[in-house]
Amino acid sequence: MCKNIPKELTYYLKLGDAVVIVDENQFIIDINQQYETITGYKREFLIGLSIESLKSSATPFVMYKSLKHTLRKGQPWSGTMVNINKSLELRYSFITITPIEIKEIVYYVGVMRIAEQLLIEEVNQNKIDQKEVFKLLALSTEMRDVNIAEHLLNVQKLSEEFLLILFEDRTYNLSLDYVSKIIDFSVLHDIGKTGIPESILYKTGPLTVYEKKIMKMHPLMGVDVLNKLTNEMDNKVFDDTKIAENIIKYHHENWDGTGYPKGLKGEEIPFEARVISIVDVYDALVSNRAYKKAWTKEEALSYLKEQKGIKFDPNLVEVFIEKVVGKNSIILK
Repeated sequence: MCKNIPKELTYYLKLGDAVVIVDENQFIIDINQQYETITGYKREFLIGLSIESLKSSATPFVMYKSLKHTLRKGQPWSGTMVNINKSLELRYSFITITPIEIKEIVYYVGVMRIAEQLLIEEVNQNKIDQKEVFKLLALSTEMRDVNIAEHLLNVQKLSEEFLLILFEDRTYNLSLDYVSKIIDFSVLHDIGKTGIPESILYKTGPLTVYEKKIMKMHPLMGVDVLNKLTNEMDNKVFDDTKIAENIIKYHHENWDGTGYPKGLKGEEIPFEARVISIVDVYDALVSNRAYKKAWTKEEALSYLKEQKGIKFDPNLVEVFIEKVVGKNSIILK
């Protein structure tokens, strides 16, 4: 143990989670073995470094601002951060930092768990509802964008409204079980964007040809993430991975065959991907992004109509326009 660490704090180093202890001057005074394992950095290297050295540009600035504001009030803070380990891999972590006063000196104990590790353990022990698992997975892989949560949840809510209308329309002969799975998996549609560099993902100007090629890889990256999760989690969580895979992989395919990654055309595109494509584009259009301002509802509707039979399934987009957007849904912009 570090000789400068109070005896009262040594208990925390015995926890099964990764632990880092920082003094009142914001210098690291000790870590445990689990922290070494997760970060790839040795204890001898980290002790004595400023906690600032652990900050990652991949974590949104507002997250650090929230952390400092909370700790200044002497309260514990918890949240999700994106860290870069010694192998230059992005790791999404749930972190709790607690200020502890000993002999009028305040120390900070940080306890960290890798998001994937926490999810896998809790899912396999049936501690989380399946629907919440999918939301948590999606959010934990896309924390770089502070506005992404709103978009993901909007897509899921809007998909639910759309799909229930399609379920009631016997033309499509959809089962309630199938509809429910599409709704649950819809929140995962963009998990592959975690592998796209921020310089491309949030670029304010037009993308270069090279950058567009990288961006178009995110559906395939998403399938890789899905496969990794399904291999490590209880199979009961993903009881129909094909639906999830179709949404992730094909929601950027176009009805006329000009989409990506496979250039599928018409009904070659899985039904679930055709549905999510419409919802995803609509919400993206009426939302602010780093590269554009939000469109009005009227502008977005005009675009959907223009792309009928080009980008979107003509029958599905007609239903969406008339029965979802047209009825002035409360969750629409």
